[in-house]
Amino acid sequence: MRSNRGFTLIEVLIASLILFFAILTLNAAFKQYTSYRLKQEKYANIYISVLSLKDKLENEDLRGFTEQKGTINGLNYDITIRPLKNEKNYVYGQTAGSTGNKGQFDITLYKATLVINGETFTFFETQYRKTR
Repeated sequence: MRSNRGFTLIEVLIASLILFFAILTLNAAFKQYTSYRLKQEKYANIYISVLSLKDKLENEDLRGFTEQKGTINGLNYDITIRPLKNEKNYVYGQTAGSTGNKGQFDITLYKATLVINGETFTFFETQYRKTR
């Protein structure tokens, strides 16, 4: 009589095939996770850099500012700023001739175009200056 104490060749091949597909699936999932994680880190770095540059512009006098190039967080950037509109603040006067844009402040609206790592961002900045 013959005793069956082990696996047959077919059983071993099927088990190996199942294990192979499990490893293949885990490998593909890990590659996709790594790809998404790297993209997320890239966009987080760009987002932080854009906010930092926007904060920097809020604290600068933009009258003579036209263009600036540099590097922040390892990313190259190029900022172009141009004034869009300049007016005095609006005043409600007591008489008909004293109402209008005749206030003490010059208000300038600037358009900032930021190119960072191939991505373009546009935002607007308003600055007030006392004239009298």
